[in-house]
This record gives sequence, structure tokens and C-alpha cells, in this order.
Amino acid sequence: MDIPQLEAFLSVCKIRNFTRAAEYLHISQSAVTARIKALEQSVGKPLFLRDNRNVSLTQAGIHFLPYAERMLLLFEESKVTLSEGLENYIVMSGPGSVWHYYYLQHIVSFRQAHPKAAIKFLSYIDSSYMIRDLLLDGVVQVAIRYDPLDRPNVTKYFLFEDEIILVSSQNSSNLFTKTDFFSGQYCHIEWGYPFPDWFRSIVGEGYLPTFETDHSTIMLTLLLQGAGFGFLPRSIAQPFLDDHRLYELRCELPFPVTRAYALYLTDNRDHPSVKLALQLLDVPLASTGDSTR
Repeated sequence: MDIPQLEAFLSVCKIRNFTRAAEYLHISQSAVTARIKALEQSVGKPLFLRDNRNVSLTQAGIHFLPYAERMLLLFEESKVTLSEGLENYIVMSGPGSVWHYYYLQHIVSFRQAHPKAAIKFLSYIDSSYMIRDLLLDGVVQVAIRYDPLDRPNVTKYFLFEDEIILVSSQNSSNLFTKTDFFSGQYCHIEWGYPFPDWFRSIVGEGYLPTFETDHSTIMLTLLLQGAGFGFLPRSIAQPFLDDHRLYELRCELPFPVTRAYALYLTDNRDHPSVKLALQLLDVPLASTGDSTR
């Protein structure tokens, strides 16, 4: 198999039409058909079920799809590493709130100190996929995760811990209970492990909040504008608590604490990109053995 075959496969997967996939790739339909046929011969199984109207994946196609995505991603990343004028290329993954609220100034300082290092941050990718595939494949040098991965070939280093608290722009002396989470004033976001399991243990399975977002900045902005009350990590909320734009609410329930870890392949400990990524996170290079807390 080759890259044009993978591109044709992924385009048909996305568009579910050979003619429109050909238009998307700016090639003829016969070329798309030929590439898919060659790929199917290489794999040894049909990847698509097709008739005059519909195109769908076979079971083999469903299983092959994530591998095709990974192979094409690896190819694209490899082209970047060969770019002239760059000494290092670093790819890091983790929740967007971590990059924005914990390490933004680190990123600014790092770029000033390393002008010939290219750096890429991935934040909107499923965390399990980040670890299972991107980190283990070597696409990502260092990943940040709240629940540390226990694998013999992955080193984890404790970065920080943070308390999750309940806040609002309106001060209140009320003692909040689990019943309040079913009100129209509650705004929900899934913070890092163990928050999701903790929250489900309180509200039960099948709970549906009246408002939910997966974007930390949207959540913070809504709370600051008086949209209701919700959970924030104390580190994010503290500046707004200090100037009385947010208020910490009392609750009858004990809140969880999140702990963040940096993960990297142990065999790549001495790779320049891994060292630079850990330097950005202020991880002492002399202390990069497995660290948990």
C-alpha cells in the first residue's frame, strides 16, 4: 500500500461516494477505484460494500480505518521533521485547559528560548487514543493525562494536583446539595479523572444536565457572566475569587482532587524532543524516573 491509496480510502470513508471523493482529491473516479482496489488486494479483504447508491465499510474496513489514519498521520509528521531550518520538532498532547491555564507562560518562554524548535499541541483528541496510539507510535513525545497509564514501556511523572470547587458569580450562604445539580442553573463540564466517576456516583447514570460544554474557557466565561454555577479547578478560579468576580460555594459533598502526569516512552528518555518537552513542563531531567503521587 502507498500514501495515495490511503488518501483515497480515507476520502471515501469520509464522503461515502466514489465520485465526490474523486472530486475532493482532484483525480478521476477511475483513479480512486483503482487505488481502492489495489489497497484491498494489499490488505487481502474488501474494505467497502458498494452498490449504485450507497458506499459503506465492511467489517475489515471498519477495523482498518484507525490504522489508515495513523499511517497517514505518521507520514505527515515525518515530513515536518525533515523541514529545513528546524533543529527539533516536538508534539505534545493533553487537555486544552492544561495548556491554556497551567503552561501558557511556559510555552511563551520556551519559544523565546528555542526559536529553532517547532512545537505542536494536540488538545481535542480522545485521551485514550492519544496514549494508545499517538504516544506509543511515537507521534506524540510527551502526553499529559490525569489518570496515569500503567505500562512497562511508559514513564509517568507527577506534575501537579488541583482541587475541584463549586463556584458562581453570585455569593451565597446556602449549603448546596446533590439536588442542586438537577436545577437549570447548574452548568456542567467533565474535568479530569477522577471527577467524572465521582460526579456520576452522585447524580446516577442517565443524568442529563440542562447545560454542558467540553470547553474550559466557555465554561469560565459563562460563569463570570452570571449564567449559573458550576465546577472549576481552584487554580483556574483563584484569580477571580481574589477579585470577587467569582465566589466559592459551600456544598455538603467532599470534592475530588485531580492529579496530572507527564507520560513518555521510557526508551525515548534521552531523545532531544522528549527532553525539550519535559523542559517546557519544568520537569527536572535528573528526576525523570517513574514518579507517582
